[in-house]
Amino acid sequence: MLEKKEVKKLTKFEFGFLVFVFAIIIPAVLLVSAYSAPVYTEGESYQIEVLEDGQMQVRKATRVYKDGVAISPPTYHRHVLSPGADVTEEIERVQDISEAVWTDDVVEKYKDKQDKIKPIEVIAEEPEDAVLPYEILEIGE
Repeated sequence: MLEKKEVKKLTKFEFGFLVFVFAIIIPAVLLVSAYSAPVYTEGESYQIEVLEDGQMQVRKATRVYKDGVAISPPTYHRHVLSPGADVTEEIERVQDISEAVWTDDVVEKYKDKQDKIKPIEVIAEEPEDAVLPYEILEIGE
């Protein structure tokens, strides 16, 4: 059987304190937590494209989020990787794709193709009757 216990009556001070805590403090804490500072985060996404000769084009899109909602248009960074290039600083997906695509044969063919490309030699001959900018006559002559 349950024992009967005497219930202590609250003093005016204790009662006032409880009213203060439940009426003022707790709602204030809930209100502050509901209107906390926004959380800003940054997200990245990648687009990876492998070209016919084995080159890999990587495009990184960076977006800024406020409380999970994008607040700015993406900014882009693009770069191209040639077969056989060092990809240790790249993201894991780029490393995996390069390992699968850049076989010894692909790397060799790409290097052979690059070796066959000759630099363009520019031989400019000025015609004898050419007027150069520094030879333009002053007005009034």
